[in-house]
Amino acid sequence: MSGRKVSEKSVSIPEVKQIMENVKRKIEEIDKEEGLSHFQEITYNYVNKFAKIDEKSAQKIKKFLIDKYEIEDVYAINIVNIDPKTVPEIRMILEKSFIGKTLNDDQLQDLLYQIEELKSI
Repeated sequence: MSGRKVSEKSVSIPEVKQIMENVKRKIEEIDKEEGLSHFQEITYNYVNKFAKIDEKSAQKIKKFLIDKYEIEDVYAINIVNIDPKTVPEIRMILEKSFIGKTLNDDQLQDLLYQIEELKSI
């Protein structure tokens, strides 16, 4: 199955997982014998192995980080993908972020708490 690029945007691993599940479902609807291409199969297996949260939570967390903390898109996606649990972990992710450098340890701890809250909703 080949296609053309319609648009381009950065997405998190959980979002890719949802996209790949939709692709797999559509391919199976068209031709059950066809299946995913080798590259699609590798991608599908990877995202199923490494997605740490569901797609809806990933989108909520990404939107929250961008809207409330004005964290750049690439760093918000990295936070979703890595799912940091401690202040040093999130500080490493935000190390080169302009906004991330301005956050102190208490703010980062509060950010981690709010991310955990969003995952549980």
